[in-house]
Amino acid sequence: MHIPKRYEDLTVEQFQQLEALKTETQLDKIDMACKRLSILSGDSIEYIEALKPAEVYNHLLDALFLTKPLLAMECPESVFLGFKKFKYIKEISQYTTAQQKDFTEFIKQNGNDYIKCLPELMAICHLELTLKGWVYNPDNHQKNVDIFKKSKLKDSLGAVFFYSKYLISYSEILKDCLEESMKTINNLMEDEEFQDFLNSGAGTIQ
Repeated sequence: MHIPKRYEDLTVEQFQQLEALKTETQLDKIDMACKRLSILSGDSIEYIEALKPAEVYNHLLDALFLTKPLLAMECPESVFLGFKKFKYIKEISQYTTAQQKDFTEFIKQNGNDYIKCLPELMAICHLELTLKGWVYNPDNHQKNVDIFKKSKLKDSLGAVFFYSKYLISYSEILKDCLEESMKTINNLMEDEEFQDFLNSGAGTIQ
C-alpha cells in the first residue's frame, strides 16, 4: 500500500478530502483512521475496513506529516499537467482585474476557506502555454480546474501561496491610489479657478 509521506506528494483532491474529514466530528477514532487511510491510499473504504485495526494504524504511521502544519511551498517555474504546460504568474501586476475579482469571489463563496476552492484558485493563478504563448484563457477555466484537482501540491500550491501573500498588500496599494485620486478630484472641484475654467468652456471642442 503506497502512502504519501509528505504534503507535497498529496494531490489537491486528497488534501481537500483530508481537511474536510477534520470536520466530521461524529466519527469515532477507528472510523476516522479508516477514512483517512482510504483517502491516502486510494483504496476503497470496504477494503480498509477489512484490515485489522493494528494494520490500519501501522499504515498511517507513514503519514505522520499530517500532524504538522502545512507550510508554504516553492512553486516550479513550469509544470506539465493533463497534457498541458502551465506556469504560475510571478508578478502580482500581471493579474487582470477579472482574475483578482474571481480569486476573492471564490474564497468568499466558500466561507473564506481557500482549501475548499483550491483547484479554482490554481486555475486563476497559472498561465497555460498555447501557440500564442503563455496566456490566461478564462474559457478553459473549468477544464483547468479539473486538471489541477489531480495535480500534486508540490506542483501547484505554491502559486496560491504566492498570490495570497501579496493580494492583501496589493489591495492596500490600489485602495491608497484610489483614495489619492478621489482627493485630487475633490480638491479640483473645490478650486474656484478650475471651476471658472470649466464654466468658461475653455479647452472644449466647438
